[in-house]
Formats: sequence, structure tokens, C-alpha cells
Amino acid sequence: MAEQVPIFINSRDRVTPLRELVEWCEHAGQTRIYLVDNDSTYPALRAYLASTPHTVIQLGHNLGHKALWESGVIQRHARGEFYVASDPDIVPSAGCPLDALAFFRRLLDRYSDRAKVGFGLKIDDLPKHYRFSRDVRNWEGQFWAREVEPGVYDAPIDTTFALHRPDTDFGAPDVLPALARSLRTGEPYVARHTAWYVNSRKPDAEERYYREHARSDVTHWNADELPPRLVEMMRSANVWRDNRPWWQRITRRRPN
Repeated sequence: MAEQVPIFINSRDRVTPLRELVEWCEHAGQTRIYLVDNDSTYPALRAYLASTPHTVIQLGHNLGHKALWESGVIQRHARGEFYVASDPDIVPSAGCPLDALAFFRRLLDRYSDRAKVGFGLKIDDLPKHYRFSRDVRNWEGQFWAREVEPGVYDAPIDTTFALHRPDTDFGAPDVLPALARSLRTGEPYVARHTAWYVNSRKPDAEERYYREHARSDVTHWNADELPPRLVEMMRSANVWRDNRPWWQRITRRRPN
């Protein structure tokens, strides 16, 4: 039987990927699943939250992508424990082994200086109908560049699905201090960020609703244009300076 780990999923007006993520967690034998809702109004999501057997925590207002920490939910329900935190639109790939959490735990045991280990995000199958597919590949390519052992990469993680050490990232609202102390996994332990698979010209009803009700300060990949903050981050990282494909620019090296 799989070791039970408290899993916290931040929710806001997206139900399709949330359902898929929860189903994967269930198939992995996990039962301590907390759905933390940022005052969603999307009817299909509200119906799902009303019917799920898992714990639903209604925040009553939208705290954004750091809500799991700013609300104190993790501190109250997982103090002293390893825990998982995730956005709702991170779905493990079809071939991802169900022992991913155990694998993450072994990596944390082996790399004592790291605060969290999470899924690497696939970028080799992004559809052409997603308008920012090239930008995503350019940006995300840097997170596949520093291989510390076969299939394990030295790369920052913000709110992508990851296993955290006990009592880490409790210094919210600034989640950034632990970003430099993370590992991401490669194949087969990878996930898809479902927002990168949207048909930009023909978004479905759920995607349209999400965009129309998202906070104006949210930096996301499905706006009509890349948000200025994200553009500045990409310029600072010089992701557009080298026109070669990301897979040609990557040099695998151990971190200093």
C-alpha cells in the first residue's frame, strides 16, 4: 500500500485537468487529498467540488497561486509532514509510474540540500495550435539543462506538482526562497501543463470562462499576449537570443 501523503491542489475555475489530476492521485493509492478552492464560480467545478469524496476547503476569496500557503491550509493540515502542493492544471503523463511520490521521496533522502522534488513538464509534444508553444519551449528548455543524475534535473519549481519537505515554503507570501533548492524529474516521471495544449484560436467554454474570471495580476500562458512580467523574465534569461531549438542549446552538466 502506498504511503499516504497529504496532497493540496489549488483550484480556481478549472475542472477538467483537476479531475484528471485527482484521478491520477487516486490510482496512485493516495487518499489524503485536499481541494483548496479560491472562490470559484464556474458551475461545472462547483458541482464537482460538491460531489467529491475528498476534503474541500473553500477560502471564500481568491488568494491566487500562493493560496495554499497564504491561507495557512498547509500549515494547519500538514505540519511536520512531507506534503504535495500543486496547481490544478498539472497532470502526470499517461506513462508516468504511479510510484512517483515514492521516487520523489527517495530523491529528497538522497539530496538533503533540496526542499522539494517535482515533475518535469513535457515540452516535446506541444501542439501548433497553441500560440505560445515556441515561447514555452524556449523558456522551459533551461529547466532541462542541468542533469544531476540520469533523469533528474537541477531546476526551480514554484507551484508545479512537487513533494515538499516538512514545514518548507511556510514563509508565504514569498514562496521564492525554496525555488533554488528543487529538483525536477525526467521521463517517465513527467507531467503536462494542460494550459499549453489549448487551441488558442478556439478555446473551449471552460477555458473562456477561466480567462474571463481570472485575476488581472495573474501571469499565465493563455492570455491573448504574453504578460509583461513574463516577457521581462524571458528577456532577462535571454531565451530569445539564441535562435537554435532548445534541444540543441541544452548542455547537460552537473551543477557547480
